Amino acid sequence: MSENNQNVVCQRVSKVVLFSLGLFFSILFFTKLTMHNDHVQMLLKVFRVVDEGQWSHFGNATTGMGFLPGSFLTAVSAVPMQIYFSPYSALVVILLFHVISYLLFASVLKENFKSLILVDFLLLYWLSPWRVEQTELYNPAYLFLFSAVHFYTAYHMNKKNFWMTFFHVLTIGFCVQVHFSVLMLGILSLGLWGFRYLKVNWWGFVAGSAVVGLSLLPWFMAYLAHRELAVAVSKESGTFIGKNFVLVYPVLKGISYWVRYGAVSYGRHIFSEINFLWIQDMTVQKVVSGAFHSMKYVFTAVSVVFSAVVQWRIFRDIWKQGHPFRRGEDRTVIRGEQGIYLYAFYFFFAMVIATGLSPVEFNHWHLILAFPIVTVLITIAFHKLRDKMPAKRFQWIFASVFVVFCMFDTFGALGSRVHSYKSNFHREVLQLYKEYHEFPENKTSTNYLEQWHHEH
Repeated sequence: MSENNQNVVCQRVSKVVLFSLGLFFSILFFTKLTMHNDHVQMLLKVFRVVDEGQWSHFGNATTGMGFLPGSFLTAVSAVPMQIYFSPYSALVVILLFHVISYLLFASVLKENFKSLILVDFLLLYWLSPWRVEQTELYNPAYLFLFSAVHFYTAYHMNKKNFWMTFFHVLTIGFCVQVHFSVLMLGILSLGLWGFRYLKVNWWGFVAGSAVVGLSLLPWFMAYLAHRELAVAVSKESGTFIGKNFVLVYPVLKGISYWVRYGAVSYGRHIFSEINFLWIQDMTVQKVVSGAFHSMKYVFTAVSVVFSAVVQWRIFRDIWKQGHPFRRGEDRTVIRGEQGIYLYAFYFFFAMVIATGLSPVEFNHWHLILAFPIVTVLITIAFHKLRDKMPAKRFQWIFASVFVVFCMFDTFGALGSRVHSYKSNFHREVLQLYKEYHEFPENKTSTNYLEQWHHEH
């Protein structure tokens, strides 16, 4: 077998192994979930559909601001559980959303780089704990698909394409029914259009808007009957548009997440709150815990610096070479590597504006829409590093990242804030279903949620 054929076989094997491991860790995470408030919110909607055929057209509660439209969210969670009553049915749909997101990002990368970059992307995106730990039954878990479709369609809207425009509009319109962070995509699309990165096919825009409008009709009818549940802000409640621009710190926090999404610097529940209770021997438990928690800070520091430097250089070059805020230039001709960088540049500023306009402070899952495109930037830099340094040295770096990701994915699933080796999420959902039926019928699901939260 020639060396070239050996490399092709090695690539294929690497892709299969990495993809399979990503699936395995996702399944491990969602089978070891411990029930929490966000799960209950979604499951109560599912129970009402399964038992009574009563659909909820409001989504999950926002932070002190009411409920977004949620017909789509109810559909993607309840319909799978109508077919087979298990939370794993709904979770498989979430995992499918993640798979499609990978394929769409990979498609653009494959157009512009050597096929070997897909091995790097599988490692840095598919195997990343940032993605894997989001495989749980709550609304941010669905956002990966919207991020991918938005990127894919925007990248290919350098011509007036009906279908690309149609699906671009659908992405934003249906993301409204999933999570408030859709504001980032809306601002981003306006920016991309305003600075002539993309062209809009107006028939596609009208068709997409019509479908979105029809999908929102059930919510609108429900809103007329329950206006108190709709999203609302008021100074009396401490929420007002632009609050985070006033506070400043939340905007800086958002920028820090942009850097952290490209690094080994995860949310506290899979960073500082990982425990090793599944190790029965106390001495071994302390040794493993001490070694892991000491080692992670080294990788965190190195990866944060790498992420910051990579993105600083990319954005600096975009600013110097492209004049990204000069409106007169036609940027539909900018594609390939520079086109990806330019899209990410506009995404960054859309995120900053969205975080500033947000009336509430946020955590990492509120900005998870940005994680995939940040990872694309890191993947390109990682791929270039592969070409610059000796093969054996790069193999050590690749192997180190692989081992660190596998450790976080394994340890996080077996023992962290919302995961435990003792948990069986299917069994916990059945118990919740039993409690739901035992609760007095005259109580609303909102009251039940409050009581459940109080008791647990």
